Amino acid sequence: MVSDLRHAIRLLAKTPGFTIIVVLVLTLGIGANTAIFSIVNGVLLQPLPFANPDRLVAVDTTVRNEPSNTAYPDFLDWRAQATSSFERVAAYATGAVTLTGRGEAASVPMAVVSSDLFSLLGVAPIRGRVFQEQDNQRGAPRTAVISERVWERRFSRDASIIGSAVVLDDESVTVVGVMPAGFEFPFEGEDRIDLWMPIMSSSFAAQWADQRGAAFLKGVGRLRPGVEVRAAQAELATVAARIAQANPRNSDRGALVRPLQSVLVGDYHLGLMVLLSAVAAVLLIACANVANLLLARGTTRRREIAVRTALGAGRGRIVRQFLCEGLLLAGLGGIGGTVLALWGLDAIVRISPLQIPRLQDVQIDRVVLAFTIAASLLTGILCGLVPALQLSRPDPGDALKDGDRGGSGGRGARTRQVLVVAEVALSLVLLASAGLLVRSLIGLQRVHPGFVTERALTMQLLLPQTRFGEPAAMNGFYRRLQSELKTLPGARATAVSTTLPMSGSDIGVGFTIDGRAVDPALRTSAAFFAISPDYFTTMGIPIVRGRGFTERDDEEAPGVLVLSESMAAKFFPGEDPIGKRITISYNQTGPREIVGIAGDVKQGSLTEARAPQMYTPFVQTPWPFLAAVVRTAAAPEATAGALRQALARIDPTQSAGEIRTLDEYVARSIATPRFTALLVGSFAGLALLLAGFGLYGVMAYSVAQRSREIGIRMALGAQPADVRTLVVGQALRMGVIGLALGLAGALAATRVLDSLLFGVTAGDPATFAAVSAALLTVLLFAAYLPARRATRVDPMVALRTE
Repeated sequence: MVSDLRHAIRLLAKTPGFTIIVVLVLTLGIGANTAIFSIVNGVLLQPLPFANPDRLVAVDTTVRNEPSNTAYPDFLDWRAQATSSFERVAAYATGAVTLTGRGEAASVPMAVVSSDLFSLLGVAPIRGRVFQEQDNQRGAPRTAVISERVWERRFSRDASIIGSAVVLDDESVTVVGVMPAGFEFPFEGEDRIDLWMPIMSSSFAAQWADQRGAAFLKGVGRLRPGVEVRAAQAELATVAARIAQANPRNSDRGALVRPLQSVLVGDYHLGLMVLLSAVAAVLLIACANVANLLLARGTTRRREIAVRTALGAGRGRIVRQFLCEGLLLAGLGGIGGTVLALWGLDAIVRISPLQIPRLQDVQIDRVVLAFTIAASLLTGILCGLVPALQLSRPDPGDALKDGDRGGSGGRGARTRQVLVVAEVALSLVLLASAGLLVRSLIGLQRVHPGFVTERALTMQLLLPQTRFGEPAAMNGFYRRLQSELKTLPGARATAVSTTLPMSGSDIGVGFTIDGRAVDPALRTSAAFFAISPDYFTTMGIPIVRGRGFTERDDEEAPGVLVLSESMAAKFFPGEDPIGKRITISYNQTGPREIVGIAGDVKQGSLTEARAPQMYTPFVQTPWPFLAAVVRTAAAPEATAGALRQALARIDPTQSAGEIRTLDEYVARSIATPRFTALLVGSFAGLALLLAGFGLYGVMAYSVAQRSREIGIRMALGAQPADVRTLVVGQALRMGVIGLALGLAGALAATRVLDSLLFGVTAGDPATFAAVSAALLTVLLFAAYLPARRATRVDPMVALRTE
């Protein structure tokens, strides 16, 4: 083997151009696979970084069999009664708090949690302690656990922070622990949680803790050893039925138990597996290309192989020599691929939707390196085996007699053609998949969200309960905010709302229609917005019937309501809802008259169906969280500083939450399909280039080997056009066969993409026709260059070589 390796090194060093091309092709294939596998491994395959992660489950309430959030009283009943299957059950909800008194006021992503969450996960702090049961009692001293990031950035790693008080939302809270930098739960993508508080330590969360109608928590449980998810599901369903029997409000609620990891990555599993399949196809195409190159190069070595065979070398010895060369090339490609992956992984993470859990922690670790080594070995074997099997069975006599003629051999030529056909077929599968994803993305981008996104800046706010717990205080802040917004330089229109569409925050409120009996089969709830009178104008939401709100719709005026078109159509089919009255469950403020119908707005994503929405004047139903909208004449980002200054003038202790444009919210909602389409499209483009390169190589080699035949044809009167037709026709036959096989494979493969597509079917004829035409064009161009070269063969020179 050492002798074979030395020979392979000498042989490859003699042809540096050939070696560089092969290593470059393998570097691209192996590097792409390493980078994508790093993400798949870090997100999908690596277990969660907690104790016994296989026993962790997500525990959710279901409303009419759809997963939903859980009310705190329901969680307490689960924890008390579902003891056979669960060791522990914990609950959490995410939000933000304003940290003051330690430099500039800052908004800190936080989670309110039940006291046993950290114990359930099996994690320990690096300083202090985690929560105890007494920390989560009403009236107990307020406590918090902070992340190592906040400890370092805001408190300079001061060891005395444990037991010290910090001011969160105008309340004094004692820090009892510091969690290590590697700890993250819940997973919130780009907004990493930096602070945790017991549910009862948060005034905002504690006010909902006694209400079964206030579903704001998510649950997580740890199964007892040996208990399966099905058994836990059965027990919790029984508990939920018992709760529903005792509490009629829960009549439509159940419970759902699922493995925690599958819930966290469920939305991204298919997209990541599609990417992994795409890069695997690219690597196969690269292998076929390299095998073709090695086979073409190997045919020029028939004389050498014949000599070796004549001197007694067996077929196994010849095969081993070729495998050594293939493994050496693949090893170099693996090294190059690892370097490429180190750079590529960082680039992919930068362009990816950061909502993917654990994506920011993905790295090339031992598992990924083992994958790269295995991929390199397999690539080397595949690349070396094809020419080895083809060229290790020569007839020494024939090879020595014909050595100078450089014949290719029919069997070798057929193998090269089969490899090109396979490349074309795989390329078409990738191109079809990419074409469907791109068309789906284009369709998404054309969907109107129901509001105007251009030149609009937004700011999220959360008012502390200590100072803004009463409606009058919230309305006072709201009016001061409105007044300041109107004075911002460059502001053309301003508005305030509780939440914004496409922002990831929403409020659902139940209601009853006056004069109608409650239908238990009809879910009477809708997305809820408390808004300023100019909200519809500022957001560009049309009022299709009736009127919007005015300044006269204040606290003293009768309650009014605006419905969305879909809500009007669903709950008032065939009748005019204007003038009808609805009672909403929030604030128990009595019936409200419907005064207008507004256009539908996409609330969560551009793919969602129309859903009921209702609007009230903010002053009639004030909330502690607000979102400001400023429509500007110029670039909205330039107004961000002025917006922060306006907030500081209103309340210096108040910190702004997210400041984003409406365009950013919409772009973020389609970040995942854009990411998938971009990467699959890039890999498909690479496959297209490799397929074209493969066909070019085969045809160029074929022309070189057939120079005598072409010379004779031209000597007998063949015209250049005839020769070009001959060469291009041969290439077209391979291309058409590859296209036919690729279309069949693509029709089957793209069925998997159904759930990732929007506005286009998996078998869309226009997409298949377009990618087939594109691939055929590349193949024709790749074949034309050798064909053109063939017409320049001098018949006398070609015949003289005989």
